[in-house]
Amino acid sequence: MPSQRRVKAFGLLVVLAVLVTLYMTSSPRQTRSSDFYTKTQEALQAREYEQAAKQRDADDVGARLKAAEEAAKKSADEKGHKYIDLVGGGVPGGANEKSVAGRVMMNQPGEGEKKLVPGVANVGGRPKDREAAKEDHESPEDHEVEVELNAILKKSPIIIFSKTFCPFSKKAKHILLDIYNIVPAPYVVELDQHPLGMKLQHTLAESTGRKTVPNVLLMGKSIGGGDDIEELHLSHKLLSTVKSMGGSRITEVALRSGGHQQKPLRV
Repeated sequence: MPSQRRVKAFGLLVVLAVLVTLYMTSSPRQTRSSDFYTKTQEALQAREYEQAAKQRDADDVGARLKAAEEAAKKSADEKGHKYIDLVGGGVPGGANEKSVAGRVMMNQPGEGEKKLVPGVANVGGRPKDREAAKEDHESPEDHEVEVELNAILKKSPIIIFSKTFCPFSKKAKHILLDIYNIVPAPYVVELDQHPLGMKLQHTLAESTGRKTVPNVLLMGKSIGGGDDIEELHLSHKLLSTVKSMGGSRITEVALRSGGHQQKPLRV
């Protein structure tokens, strides 16, 4: 039979075990219910929520940026197509006419092939080539030349840019002013006497591709120089060219009396 001392020792161990067990099981519950534990958990959860919200915002911003980029690209493409249609599309007056950066393809009467006719712009309008290549900043001198050119183009459907000493200019003026009766009469600009003559000639060279004089513009489009006008006259195509390109702006065009017998000036 165990002694009384052993029974007391065993009982004491049992009590200690129970106390330790109770302490171990109650400590986590107390920790989870403490203010420090609660605040720590709340802070961690708030941080996780904030990070998740930032990620969602970043995803939304990326989606919006992508949508804006696609919209801008679509808008640029549409504007590009509109510009191509405006500059490179058909020109009123014929299905076979086509304008490319201010240059007009036109069929001469009786011809099967197309001839390239350089142009400045519609009468009174801004030159198309210069408009396409125009920089954001324009100098006062360039603006003055542009205004003067537009004012000249309004003078008559036919403008003869000439120089007083040029024999080819004299030939073109003789044909258009003496051999033909054109109403309104062609307007002559003597570049060597005009205060902006050099600038006007440079602008015309950029717009029409013709650097020399004479430079004859019909409805703002160059139909050539002295030899070109003579060729149109001798081939009996000048009347039809003036009528077809001039349209309602030309009220009358005909050979003067005996004009078919006269010969153009030779140089």
